[in-house]
Amino acid sequence: MGCGWAGARHALAFRAAAAQLLWAVDVDPARASKIGAAHATSDLVAALADPSLDAVSVCLPHALHAEAAIAAADAGKHVLVEKPMATTVEEADRMIAAANRARVLLMVAETVRFDPLVERTLQLVREGAIGTPALVQISRQAYLRTSFLTQRRWFLNSRTAAGGIMLSGGVHDFDILRMLLGEPETVYARRVRQRFVEMQGDDTSVAVVTFPNDVVATLIESFLMKTAVTATGEEEHLVRVDGELGSLLVDGRRSTIRLFSEHPGYQSSSSAPPDQEIHVPSADPFEREARHFLNCIQAGLEPITSGRLQRRNLELVLAAYASMQSGVPVWV
Repeated sequence: MGCGWAGARHALAFRAAAAQLLWAVDVDPARASKIGAAHATSDLVAALADPSLDAVSVCLPHALHAEAAIAAADAGKHVLVEKPMATTVEEADRMIAAANRARVLLMVAETVRFDPLVERTLQLVREGAIGTPALVQISRQAYLRTSFLTQRRWFLNSRTAAGGIMLSGGVHDFDILRMLLGEPETVYARRVRQRFVEMQGDDTSVAVVTFPNDVVATLIESFLMKTAVTATGEEEHLVRVDGELGSLLVDGRRSTIRLFSEHPGYQSSSSAPPDQEIHVPSADPFEREARHFLNCIQAGLEPITSGRLQRRNLELVLAAYASMQSGVPVWV
């Protein structure tokens, strides 16, 4: 459902996972026909009425996620829905309830959970390579050229997009924070002066997130950070984690982790420098995500990014927006 950029990525991923693409649904039938499914249509009801259809992938504008996911669940179809899963917590709860009633899976397409670089980072932290984390800094840097949005004009509208970069990118990074540090206590966020005036949602925003035991994280989410890299259309995503035994810097573009560790287990010899660069082989997180979804359907297992579990990320990013409006931290 939805055959823009995300829909095309999902189609490739499911094809690679050996799933049969039966229907492509889009308001533009010509765009739907490019996906390569057996049938292309703008009629969602007709697609959902197909008894041979097992599951759907919802890649629509954010404001349409809940309606489409609930309709699919009511039709007895398993649902993979793009992030953010919904625009309000109430919508998310209705989606979860619909899936439970129909006894179908509801999974959120949260690709960071299937990124080998994130997995390796978590492994290093859990092994104690840098000791107990005390500070996490995440920066998502992009330069959103006007030409990028000609194919998704809906993202300029605050109603259909339900926000801006904090919702679109920040929801990923709140998930990373939860994996690294557990559950937050407060979220304080500010919206930076708008520069991309065509966009109603935030083009740059910052959040300070606190955790128990005085652990702090910062998120910088921006569509307007122009560098020699971002000007080409690439995104830079940097994650730094500091603990009492060292630090690690994760560079998403280069698929590397720069680790500084004074942990004895990470020293090859007494004279070896405590600094090393770890290259992590890349793998398509969309394909790994699709395979996980299909495996969970076949095995009857709850996905690691089920609606029940990912509801919390939506709650946190919405708390950031509430803080932007109130000017004060929000307890979460």
